[in-house]
Amino acid sequence: MITVYGSALCPDCQEMKAAFDAEGVSYEYRDISADLRHLKAFLALRDSNEKFKKAKEKGLIGIPIVKQDGGEWTFHWRDFVKNAGNAPCESGVCGIGK
Repeated sequence: MITVYGSALCPDCQEMKAAFDAEGVSYEYRDISADLRHLKAFLALRDSNEKFKKAKEKGLIGIPIVKQDGGEWTFHWRDFVKNAGNAPCESGVCGIGK
């Protein structure tokens, strides 16, 4: 099962959750705005993982982010949805092009 860090306050996270639910994607959702343990774990990940460099440079939080079955983290959540549409993440960070 994949793991997702996100927030109920984040429009991109809401879109991802709706798409995952509609497509039946099995995932564990960790809401960083609802649980301090999830926030602390996310901040530790964000502070130690190069994938967040672009997000931090742009002043973004870096959510939603998905941990794949193999342990790799990705911002490309649409890759897990069959009907992904034509809205790719730019430079690996969703929200930059908006």
